[in-house]
Amino acid sequence: MIVSTFEDDLLQLKDFADRLNKFIDVERDYVEGSLVIALSSKYGSGKSSFLQMWKTSFEDPEDKSNTPFVISLNAWESDYYGDPLYAIISELVNAVQDKGESAKELISAAKDFGWFATAIGGQVTKKFTGVDPVAAGGLSEKKKAERNEMVQLAPDTFSIYQDRKNAMSTLKNAIRDFVEGAESRVLFLVDELDRCRPDYAISYLETIKHIFDVKGAVFVLAADRHHLENSARTAFGSKLDFEEYYRKFVHREVTLPNISEIGYKNLVSKYVQYYLEREGSRNCFMKLDGYRVEDMSKFIGALKLTPRQIQEVFRILGHIFDASEEEKGNLLWCLAVGSIVMASLKVGESRIFHLLGSQSIDPKEAYDFLERLLGGDNIDYWFTLFLTGGGLRLEEGESSIDVMIKLGMLEGEASNHSGELVQWHQGWGLSYSSRFAEIHEKIEQLSKWSK
Repeated sequence: MIVSTFEDDLLQLKDFADRLNKFIDVERDYVEGSLVIALSSKYGSGKSSFLQMWKTSFEDPEDKSNTPFVISLNAWESDYYGDPLYAIISELVNAVQDKGESAKELISAAKDFGWFATAIGGQVTKKFTGVDPVAAGGLSEKKKAERNEMVQLAPDTFSIYQDRKNAMSTLKNAIRDFVEGAESRVLFLVDELDRCRPDYAISYLETIKHIFDVKGAVFVLAADRHHLENSARTAFGSKLDFEEYYRKFVHREVTLPNISEIGYKNLVSKYVQYYLEREGSRNCFMKLDGYRVEDMSKFIGALKLTPRQIQEVFRILGHIFDASEEEKGNLLWCLAVGSIVMASLKVGESRIFHLLGSQSIDPKEAYDFLERLLGGDNIDYWFTLFLTGGGLRLEEGESSIDVMIKLGMLEGEASNHSGELVQWHQGWGLSYSSRFAEIHEKIEQLSKWSK
């Protein structure tokens, strides 16, 4: 599902966007060059959606006087080409032209610098092979002559360095002229930096630092900080002081807000409609009442799954619960809730998922896990689900009532509580003793298909 405006936002990030705007307005006055802000959060937590919604909010603002000029960049898409400088320049030029303005100076400076590098390499190649790759590329003789006057194969390495440095300076001046000439700040939104190859991610940071360090430019880098740290250590070694290294590039770091309880409910409700039941095209084997949706929200929220992980949970459930019109809503309630739990654990707590699926988890360990996860909220309900669905490892001759009394869930004689589990057994069906193993097998089979 594509979310492009704050009106469609399920995570309630509009207030965060407003606060970030105000923060940037103040903070950019306290840096000498460009302001670089890292927007950090886990992979799949909604950074891309936030950047898209934030960008859209600037397209038709109520207050046009303070609207930034926005350039949207996807670092991962340009990773393949291997040069972050031209990836950034290219998107800047496109944004300028989309506004109906001239990007002639930027284009000319970028071409001069790019042609300089090509010409140096081409003249060296011609010297040793007799082949002129620039001429072979079909460049016009006039343009080639103009640039050849500027770029001749220098007699020494120092002169080559000086010429290249001058060409870079010309490009940087063109960028500065554009940024300083803009009516308001120029905002670069950089996404997917944490998905890039380590060397490219580092090169991207270096390019921002050395080429775009211009007063009035603001970069917001959406990335998982942990992934960037891994990239830096891959490039420079495991002993790198990442904190010190990171500070060279990033002035401030902000974190995307955690998903609220309401946010989880919004996501689950939306995904139920999108993945499990679509009018006229998809029916759900599970009864989609308010109780089941509440079950999903609570357990998924307790696991603190990211939006991308929640999508994966519902992809799994979409396959398990897919049904015909005649079968719609006929799934036993414990099977429905148990499937929700197992799909969530598969994504968020795979070790517990496998232990339940193989009846290998001790009842006390399972209870302690739920206590840590839920913080005391309705633990007995979820534990009873684990227990009656055959997910726990019991001693020989030990009954469900025995386990519950041992853990302090029940008081008194076992015979006084035997009737309390009837509804759970009915909810699982006659073969309730191995239901978690059956669900585990179905989900594992789906995983093999998806590879």
